[in-house]
Order: sequence, then structure tokens, then C-alpha cells
Amino acid sequence: MEQPTLPPGPPVGKSIIDVLTAPGDIFQSLKGTASSPKLWVVPLITSLLVAVGVTIAIMTDATLHGQILDQQRAQFEKMVDQGKLSRDEAERRIDGMERMGVGIFIAIGSIAAIIFISAAFFLGALVLWLVDKTILKCPLGYDKHLELFGIAGWIGVFGGIVTVLMMIGLGSMGGTPSAALAVLGNYDPANNTHKFLSALNVFSIWQTAVVGIGLGKLSGKSTVTGLAVAFVLWLIWVGISVSLGLVR
Repeated sequence: MEQPTLPPGPPVGKSIIDVLTAPGDIFQSLKGTASSPKLWVVPLITSLLVAVGVTIAIMTDATLHGQILDQQRAQFEKMVDQGKLSRDEAERRIDGMERMGVGIFIAIGSIAAIIFISAAFFLGALVLWLVDKTILKCPLGYDKHLELFGIAGWIGVFGGIVTVLMMIGLGSMGGTPSAALAVLGNYDPANNTHKFLSALNVFSIWQTAVVGIGLGKLSGKSTVTGLAVAFVLWLIWVGISVSLGLVR
């Protein structure tokens, strides 16, 4: 018997509005629509463009750029104290870093951001699919979880824009919409407690909650169950990010 043709997925514009105002509705609708790559391709491309824009904004701001250089100097000094680097080698690296033009910093930062965001996007969707499939017994495939991840990713896009504006306005790399504002005057990116506070970002928590709603809707389980799974995954990610120094 010929399979019925599923209706197309919602327009990208509607997915942006709905994820902010009615996330449950947009994710519920994904269950009965055909696979729609635009729902994850557009937010992915937008995320990459915003990441490049954020990198340019930070590197061209004298205060923020200076703080990044100070962080690198402190890291080299720590390596010298630990015996991992000689004093002469540390001074050569610091000198080379200070001689680098802003354009090189922008290029390196942009490439790193593009690689990291792209990898996190596809791996994040993969983790959601595997967890949803094994724990919540969701019958839907990887494509639908890419759509879920992409739609929820719009919150991260807005968060990135707000974050860089706050950094520039407050003149600090710790000036993010997070609990790190409590230590803004002496924010230390090498301090694990400060990094944990930075990870408690309003937009990250919001995005995690939206992902949880999506997991519940796609699997047919309760919203509470979806939220519980999403926040457990988020806490694991925060722990990994802090321990590996991915949070700044």
C-alpha cells in the first residue's frame, strides 16, 4: 500500500516565533510533517554567521582583546610554574602572540568557532536522538531531532548577540547573561567556580528547557519527563565543558 504523503514542515519564520512563544506547539507539529532540512540548515548557518560576527566584535574591541591576551599570558606563566614550559619559550610565545595582528586572531577564532559549533550541532542532535530513542522510546529518526535541535538553536543565536553586546557594554569577558555577573569585578576564566557560574547562562537554561519540551513532544511522553532528561544532559555537558576549559 502506498504510504500517505506527509504535509511539509512549518516555515522557518513560524518556527522562530513559535519556539519563543509556543515551543510545545511547534514540536508537536513536527511529528506529522515530512522531513524539512531548512529547519536545521538555516539556524546552523545563522549560528555560524553570528559566531564569526561575535569573534570580530570581541577582537576589534581593545578592552576585550586585551583581556584575552592577558588570559593567554597568565596561561603561559602557569605552564612555566608547573615546569611544562621554559621561561625563554614562554617569552617567545608571548612575544609572538603580541605581534600577531587582529586579522589573524579573527581568522583563527572564526575557524575554531565554525568547527566547534558545527561539530556540537550534529553531535548534539545525535545525542538527543539516541537518548530519546533508548530512554523515551521515541520512534522518530535523526532528521526530526536535527529539526528539534535547530529550532531550539534560535535561542542560542539570540543569546550570542545579547552576550557580545553585554561584554562590550560592561567591558569584561565575564559580562555575560549568567551567574558570572556576581563576580564581574574579578572574573577569572581559569577559576573553575567562575567558569561554572558562567555556564549558568540564562539563554542556555532557556534553550535546555525548550529542548526538554521538544523531547517530550516527539516521544509522546510528559513535558516533565522531557525536561528531566534535557537538564541531566545539560548538567553533564556543563561538567565536561568546565573540566576541559571550554567555558570562558
